[in-house]
Amino acid sequence: MITLSNSKELDVPGEPFGTTAFISYIMSQVSLPYRRQTAKEIVRQRGNLVVKYVATGKALPYGKYPRLMEMYACTMIKRGDPSFHTDTRILDLGSSFRDFLKMLNVPVGGRQLRTIKPQLENYFATAIAISNNTSRETEMAGFTIATKVHIEWLDDKAPIGRGVAHNWVRFSQEYIDYLKDKPVPVDLPTVAKLSSPMALDIYWWLTKRYYKMHDRVDITWKQLYDQFGSDSEMKKFKQNFKKAVDSVLAVYPQARITCGRNYVTLWPSEVSVPTVSQVRRVEKSAEQRREAEEGHWTSVAGYGDVFTTTELFDVTAARDHFDGTVEAGECRFCAFDARNREHHAQNARKLF
Repeated sequence: MITLSNSKELDVPGEPFGTTAFISYIMSQVSLPYRRQTAKEIVRQRGNLVVKYVATGKALPYGKYPRLMEMYACTMIKRGDPSFHTDTRILDLGSSFRDFLKMLNVPVGGRQLRTIKPQLENYFATAIAISNNTSRETEMAGFTIATKVHIEWLDDKAPIGRGVAHNWVRFSQEYIDYLKDKPVPVDLPTVAKLSSPMALDIYWWLTKRYYKMHDRVDITWKQLYDQFGSDSEMKKFKQNFKKAVDSVLAVYPQARITCGRNYVTLWPSEVSVPTVSQVRRVEKSAEQRREAEEGHWTSVAGYGDVFTTTELFDVTAARDHFDGTVEAGECRFCAFDARNREHHAQNARKLF
Protein backbone atom coordinates (compact mmCIF):
# COMPACT_ATOMS: atom_id res chain seq x y z
CA MET A 1 0.00 0.00 0.00
CA ILE A 2 1.28 3.47 -0.89
CA THR A 3 0.56 5.97 1.85
CA LEU A 4 -0.08 9.33 0.27
CA SER A 5 -0.67 11.39 3.40
CA ASN A 6 1.43 12.24 6.42
CA SER A 7 -1.51 12.89 8.74
CA LYS A 8 -2.08 10.81 11.85
CA GLU A 9 -5.07 8.52 12.12
CA LEU A 10 -8.18 10.51 12.98
CA ASP A 11 -10.13 8.14 15.17
CA VAL A 12 -13.50 9.01 16.67
CA PRO A 13 -15.45 7.58 19.59
CA GLY A 14 -17.56 4.49 18.92
CA GLU A 15 -20.79 6.30 18.25
CA PRO A 16 -23.64 4.48 16.52
CA PHE A 17 -23.71 4.77 12.75
CA GLY A 18 -25.92 7.67 11.85
CA THR A 19 -23.88 10.27 13.72
CA THR A 20 -20.33 9.99 12.37
CA ALA A 21 -19.21 8.97 8.90
CA PHE A 22 -15.85 9.03 7.12
CA ILE A 23 -14.61 10.53 3.88
CA SER A 24 -11.36 9.56 2.20
CA TYR A 25 -8.26 11.67 2.76
CA ILE A 26 -8.02 12.43 -0.98
CA MET A 27 -11.67 13.51 -1.23
CA SER A 28 -11.06 15.94 1.63
CA GLN A 29 -8.26 17.54 -0.40
CA VAL A 30 -9.47 17.67 -4.01
CA SER A 31 -12.80 17.39 -5.81
CA LEU A 32 -14.65 15.48 -8.48
CA PRO A 33 -16.35 17.61 -11.17
CA TYR A 34 -19.40 19.64 -10.21
CA ARG A 35 -21.12 19.46 -13.58
CA ARG A 36 -21.21 17.26 -16.67
CA GLN A 37 -17.87 17.09 -18.47
CA THR A 38 -17.09 16.56 -22.14
CA ALA A 39 -13.46 15.81 -21.28
CA LYS A 40 -12.63 12.26 -20.27
CA GLU A 41 -10.15 13.30 -17.60
CA ILE A 42 -9.50 16.14 -15.16
CA VAL A 43 -6.60 17.01 -12.87
CA ARG A 44 -6.84 18.45 -9.37
CA GLN A 45 -3.89 19.65 -7.30
CA ARG A 46 -3.13 20.70 -3.74
CA GLY A 47 0.54 21.42 -3.15
CA ASN A 48 2.53 18.33 -4.18
CA LEU A 49 -0.61 16.20 -4.25
CA VAL A 50 -1.83 15.72 -7.83
CA VAL A 51 -4.93 13.64 -8.58
CA LYS A 52 -6.10 12.72 -12.08
CA TYR A 53 -9.60 11.31 -12.62
CA VAL A 54 -10.01 9.37 -15.87
CA ALA A 55 -13.32 8.10 -17.28
CA THR A 56 -13.10 4.51 -18.49
CA GLY A 57 -16.89 4.41 -18.89
CA LYS A 58 -19.15 6.87 -20.70
CA ALA A 59 -18.14 9.98 -18.76
CA LEU A 60 -16.62 11.31 -15.57
CA PRO A 61 -18.88 11.22 -12.51
CA TYR A 62 -20.03 14.58 -11.19
CA GLY A 63 -22.34 16.10 -8.59
CA LYS A 64 -23.48 14.87 -5.21
CA TYR A 65 -24.19 11.16 -5.62
CA PRO A 66 -20.65 9.90 -6.37
CA ARG A 67 -19.40 11.85 -3.37
CA LEU A 68 -22.04 10.29 -1.11
CA MET A 69 -21.23 6.85 -2.50
CA GLU A 70 -17.57 7.28 -1.59
CA MET A 71 -18.48 8.49 1.91
CA TYR A 72 -20.75 5.46 2.33
CA ALA A 73 -18.07 3.00 1.16
CA CYS A 74 -15.40 4.65 3.29
CA THR A 75 -17.63 4.54 6.37
CA MET A 76 -18.57 0.89 5.95
CA ILE A 77 -14.95 -0.15 5.42
CA LYS A 78 -13.56 2.03 8.22
CA ARG A 79 -16.11 0.75 10.73
CA GLY A 80 -15.69 -2.89 9.73
CA ASP A 81 -19.39 -3.15 8.91
CA PRO A 82 -20.60 -6.70 8.09
CA SER A 83 -21.79 -5.44 4.69
CA PHE A 84 -18.15 -5.26 3.61
CA HIS A 85 -16.42 -8.60 3.05
CA THR A 86 -12.67 -8.21 3.39
CA ASP A 87 -11.77 -11.50 1.73
CA THR A 88 -13.70 -10.79 -1.48
CA ARG A 89 -13.48 -6.95 -1.40
CA ILE A 90 -17.27 -6.89 -1.92
CA LEU A 91 -19.54 -4.24 -0.41
CA ASP A 92 -23.15 -5.40 -0.23
CA LEU A 93 -25.50 -2.57 -1.07
CA GLY A 94 -28.79 -4.35 -0.45
CA SER A 95 -31.20 -1.87 1.08
CA SER A 96 -28.53 -0.19 3.21
CA PHE A 97 -27.39 2.32 0.60
CA ARG A 98 -31.00 3.36 0.04
CA ASP A 99 -31.41 3.82 3.79
CA PHE A 100 -28.15 5.76 3.91
CA LEU A 101 -29.38 8.17 1.23
CA LYS A 102 -32.72 8.51 2.99
CA MET A 103 -30.91 9.46 6.19
CA LEU A 104 -29.19 12.24 4.22
CA ASN A 105 -32.57 13.52 2.98
CA VAL A 106 -31.95 12.13 -0.51
CA PRO A 107 -35.05 10.41 -1.93
CA VAL A 108 -34.38 7.40 -4.14
CA GLY A 109 -36.98 6.92 -6.82
CA GLY A 110 -38.31 8.50 -9.97
CA ARG A 111 -36.10 11.31 -11.24
CA GLN A 112 -33.48 10.79 -8.53
CA LEU A 113 -33.13 7.13 -9.43
CA ARG A 114 -32.59 7.98 -13.09
CA THR A 115 -29.87 10.42 -12.03
CA ILE A 116 -28.18 8.13 -9.52
CA LYS A 117 -27.86 5.16 -11.90
CA PRO A 118 -25.52 6.70 -14.52
CA GLN A 119 -23.60 8.65 -11.89
CA LEU A 120 -22.74 5.52 -9.91
CA GLU A 121 -21.97 3.59 -13.09
CA ASN A 122 -19.54 6.32 -14.14
CA TYR A 123 -18.08 6.49 -10.64
CA PHE A 124 -17.38 2.77 -10.39
CA ALA A 125 -15.69 2.90 -13.82
CA THR A 126 -13.42 5.83 -12.91
CA ALA A 127 -9.65 5.37 -12.81
CA ILE A 128 -7.64 7.46 -10.38
CA ALA A 129 -3.95 8.34 -10.67
CA ILE A 130 -2.36 9.92 -7.61
CA SER A 131 1.11 11.36 -7.14
CA ASN A 132 2.68 13.08 -4.16
CA ASN A 133 6.20 13.71 -5.44
CA THR A 134 8.87 15.89 -3.88
CA SER A 135 12.45 16.71 -4.85
CA ARG A 136 13.60 13.79 -2.72
CA GLU A 137 10.86 11.23 -3.16
CA THR A 138 8.55 9.84 -5.82
CA GLU A 139 5.22 8.46 -4.58
CA MET A 140 2.54 7.34 -7.03
CA ALA A 141 -0.50 5.08 -7.22
CA GLY A 142 -3.09 4.25 -9.88
CA PHE A 143 -6.23 2.13 -9.91
CA THR A 144 -9.81 1.72 -11.11
CA ILE A 145 -12.43 2.04 -8.38
CA ALA A 146 -14.40 -1.15 -9.02
CA THR A 147 -13.56 -4.41 -10.75
CA LYS A 148 -17.13 -5.79 -10.89
CA VAL A 149 -20.61 -4.47 -10.06
CA HIS A 150 -24.08 -6.01 -9.87
CA ILE A 151 -27.05 -3.74 -9.09
CA GLU A 152 -30.67 -4.37 -10.03
CA TRP A 153 -32.25 -0.97 -10.67
CA LEU A 154 -35.92 -1.32 -9.87
CA ASP A 155 -38.91 0.87 -10.60
CA ASP A 156 -40.12 3.88 -8.65
CA LYS A 157 -42.18 1.79 -6.24
CA ALA A 158 -39.21 -0.34 -5.26
CA PRO A 159 -36.06 1.79 -5.05
CA ILE A 160 -32.55 0.40 -5.24
CA GLY A 161 -32.06 -2.56 -2.99
CA ARG A 162 -35.63 -3.17 -1.90
CA GLY A 163 -36.48 -6.83 -2.23
CA VAL A 164 -33.16 -7.56 -3.92
CA ALA A 165 -31.15 -10.32 -2.32
CA HIS A 166 -27.76 -9.30 -3.61
CA ASN A 167 -26.74 -5.89 -4.92
CA TRP A 168 -23.00 -5.44 -4.63
CA VAL A 169 -19.80 -3.86 -5.85
CA ARG A 170 -16.34 -5.44 -5.81
CA PHE A 171 -13.69 -2.77 -5.28
CA SER A 172 -10.09 -2.97 -6.36
CA GLN A 173 -7.67 -3.57 -3.50
CA GLU A 174 -5.93 -0.29 -4.33
CA TYR A 175 -9.20 1.60 -3.94
CA ILE A 176 -9.79 -0.02 -0.55
CA ASP A 177 -6.28 1.03 0.49
CA TYR A 178 -7.11 4.54 -0.73
CA LEU A 179 -10.21 4.64 1.48
CA LYS A 180 -8.31 3.29 4.48
CA ASP A 181 -5.50 5.83 4.19
CA LYS A 182 -6.25 8.26 7.04
CA PRO A 183 -10.00 8.81 6.45
CA VAL A 184 -11.49 11.98 7.88
CA PRO A 185 -14.44 11.80 10.33
CA VAL A 186 -17.41 13.99 9.38
CA ASP A 187 -20.73 14.72 11.01
CA LEU A 188 -23.66 13.10 9.17
CA PRO A 189 -26.36 15.50 10.42
CA THR A 190 -24.23 18.34 9.02
CA VAL A 191 -23.72 16.54 5.71
CA ALA A 192 -27.48 15.97 5.46
CA LYS A 193 -28.06 19.75 5.50
CA LEU A 194 -25.66 20.46 2.61
CA SER A 195 -27.28 20.21 -0.81
CA SER A 196 -24.54 21.34 -3.20
CA PRO A 197 -21.49 19.19 -4.03
CA MET A 198 -19.14 22.16 -3.58
CA ALA A 199 -20.53 22.77 -0.08
CA LEU A 200 -19.81 19.11 0.72
CA ASP A 201 -16.25 19.48 -0.57
CA ILE A 202 -15.65 22.64 1.46
CA TYR A 203 -17.09 21.10 4.63
CA TRP A 204 -14.88 18.01 4.26
CA TRP A 205 -11.84 20.15 3.47
CA LEU A 206 -12.35 22.46 6.46
CA THR A 207 -12.97 19.50 8.76
CA LYS A 208 -9.60 18.03 7.75
CA ARG A 209 -7.71 21.34 7.92
CA TYR A 210 -8.94 22.23 11.41
CA TYR A 211 -7.64 19.03 13.01
CA LYS A 212 -4.04 20.26 12.86
CA MET A 213 -4.38 24.00 12.43
CA HIS A 214 -2.58 26.16 14.99
CA ASP A 215 -2.09 29.42 13.11
CA ARG A 216 -3.89 31.55 10.56
CA VAL A 217 -3.52 30.40 6.94
CA ASP A 218 -3.98 32.51 3.79
CA ILE A 219 -4.79 30.56 0.61
CA THR A 220 -4.77 32.15 -2.84
CA TRP A 221 -7.75 31.82 -5.15
CA LYS A 222 -5.46 30.18 -7.72
CA GLN A 223 -4.56 27.45 -5.22
CA LEU A 224 -8.24 26.83 -4.48
CA TYR A 225 -9.06 26.88 -8.19
CA ASP A 226 -6.51 24.13 -8.85
CA GLN A 227 -7.83 22.18 -5.88
CA PHE A 228 -11.59 22.47 -6.43
CA GLY A 229 -12.79 24.37 -9.43
CA SER A 230 -10.94 24.00 -12.71
CA ASP A 231 -14.13 23.00 -14.59
CA SER A 232 -15.33 26.65 -14.57
CA GLU A 233 -13.65 30.01 -15.21
CA MET A 234 -12.15 31.84 -12.21
CA LYS A 235 -14.79 34.55 -11.78
CA LYS A 236 -17.61 32.00 -11.68
CA PHE A 237 -15.57 29.74 -9.41
CA LYS A 238 -15.16 32.53 -6.85
CA GLN A 239 -18.90 33.23 -6.85
CA ASN A 240 -19.73 29.55 -6.42
CA PHE A 241 -17.12 29.09 -3.71
CA LYS A 242 -18.38 32.04 -1.64
CA LYS A 243 -21.96 30.83 -1.95
CA ALA A 244 -20.92 27.33 -0.85
CA VAL A 245 -18.98 28.75 2.11
CA ASP A 246 -22.14 30.55 3.26
CA SER A 247 -24.02 27.23 3.12
CA VAL A 248 -21.33 25.53 5.20
CA LEU A 249 -21.25 28.30 7.81
CA ALA A 250 -25.02 28.04 8.20
CA VAL A 251 -24.64 24.47 9.51
CA TYR A 252 -21.06 24.63 10.83
CA PRO A 253 -20.83 28.09 12.46
CA GLN A 254 -17.69 27.15 14.42
CA ALA A 255 -15.70 27.32 11.16
CA ARG A 256 -13.65 30.52 10.95
CA ILE A 257 -13.15 31.34 7.27
CA THR A 258 -13.31 34.56 5.29
CA CYS A 259 -13.24 35.05 1.53
CA GLY A 260 -11.27 38.16 0.60
CA ARG A 261 -10.30 39.78 -2.69
CA ASN A 262 -6.99 37.93 -3.06
CA TYR A 263 -7.09 35.23 -0.39
CA VAL A 264 -9.31 32.89 1.52
CA THR A 265 -8.23 32.98 5.17
CA LEU A 266 -8.65 30.21 7.73
CA TRP A 267 -8.22 30.50 11.50
CA PRO A 268 -7.92 27.62 13.99
CA SER A 269 -11.46 26.46 14.73
CA GLU A 270 -13.43 23.92 16.69
CA VAL A 271 -13.46 20.63 14.81
CA SER A 272 -16.73 19.25 13.51
CA VAL A 273 -16.16 15.78 14.99
CA PRO A 274 -13.82 15.50 18.01
CA THR A 275 -11.29 12.69 17.84
CA VAL A 276 -10.78 10.14 20.62
CA SER A 277 -7.70 11.99 21.91
CA GLN A 278 -9.56 15.31 21.91
CA VAL A 279 -12.51 13.81 23.79
CA ARG A 280 -10.13 12.30 26.35
CA ARG A 281 -8.40 15.65 26.87
CA VAL A 282 -11.76 17.34 27.46
CA GLU A 283 -12.84 14.59 29.85
CA LYS A 284 -9.55 14.80 31.77
CA SER A 285 -9.82 18.57 32.03
CA ALA A 286 -13.42 18.29 33.25
CA GLU A 287 -12.38 15.71 35.84
CA GLN A 288 -9.57 17.94 37.07
CA ARG A 289 -11.98 20.87 37.39
CA ARG A 290 -14.46 18.69 39.25
CA GLU A 291 -11.80 17.51 41.70
CA ALA A 292 -10.63 21.08 42.26
CA GLU A 293 -14.15 22.31 42.94
CA GLU A 294 -14.95 19.42 45.28
CA GLY A 295 -11.71 19.95 47.20
CA HIS A 296 -8.82 17.72 48.14
CA TRP A 297 -6.06 17.36 50.71
CA THR A 298 -2.71 18.72 49.59
CA SER A 299 0.66 18.92 51.28
CA VAL A 300 1.89 22.48 51.99
CA ALA A 301 5.51 22.92 53.10
CA GLY A 302 5.65 24.07 56.69
CA TYR A 303 1.99 23.36 57.40
CA GLY A 304 1.43 19.69 56.65
CA ASP A 305 -1.74 18.48 54.92
CA VAL A 306 -4.26 21.22 54.15
CA PHE A 307 -7.67 20.74 52.56
CA THR A 308 -8.15 23.11 49.61
CA THR A 309 -10.64 23.88 46.87
CA THR A 310 -10.57 26.40 44.05
CA GLU A 311 -12.70 28.72 46.18
CA LEU A 312 -10.14 28.61 49.00
CA PHE A 313 -7.58 30.37 46.83
CA ASP A 314 -9.62 33.47 47.56
CA VAL A 315 -8.16 34.46 50.95
CA THR A 316 -11.39 36.09 52.18
CA ALA A 317 -13.40 33.00 51.28
CA ALA A 318 -10.79 30.81 52.92
CA ARG A 319 -10.91 32.78 56.18
CA ASP A 320 -14.71 32.64 56.23
CA HIS A 321 -14.57 28.95 55.54
CA PHE A 322 -12.14 28.14 58.29
CA ASP A 323 -13.50 30.56 60.89
CA GLY A 324 -17.18 29.92 60.29
CA THR A 325 -17.39 26.21 59.62
CA VAL A 326 -14.41 24.39 61.02
CA GLU A 327 -15.19 25.34 64.63
CA ALA A 328 -18.72 24.10 64.21
CA GLY A 329 -17.52 20.82 62.80
CA GLU A 330 -19.19 21.48 59.49
CA CYS A 331 -17.76 22.32 56.09
CA ARG A 332 -19.79 23.19 53.04
CA PHE A 333 -16.74 22.49 50.86
CA CYS A 334 -14.91 19.61 52.50
CA ALA A 335 -17.30 17.23 54.17
CA PHE A 336 -14.23 15.92 56.04
CA ASP A 337 -14.70 13.23 58.63
CA ALA A 338 -14.18 13.47 62.40
CA ARG A 339 -10.65 12.06 62.28
CA ASN A 340 -9.42 14.94 60.09
CA ARG A 341 -11.48 17.77 61.57
CA GLU A 342 -9.12 18.87 64.33
CA HIS A 343 -6.04 18.38 62.15
CA HIS A 344 -7.70 20.44 59.47
CA ALA A 345 -8.60 23.21 61.93
CA GLN A 346 -5.06 23.32 63.36
CA ASN A 347 -3.52 23.64 59.94
CA ALA A 348 -6.05 26.31 58.97
CA ARG A 349 -5.23 28.42 62.03
CA LYS A 350 -1.53 27.95 61.36
CA LEU A 351 -1.91 28.97 57.72
CA PHE A 352 -3.99 32.07 58.42
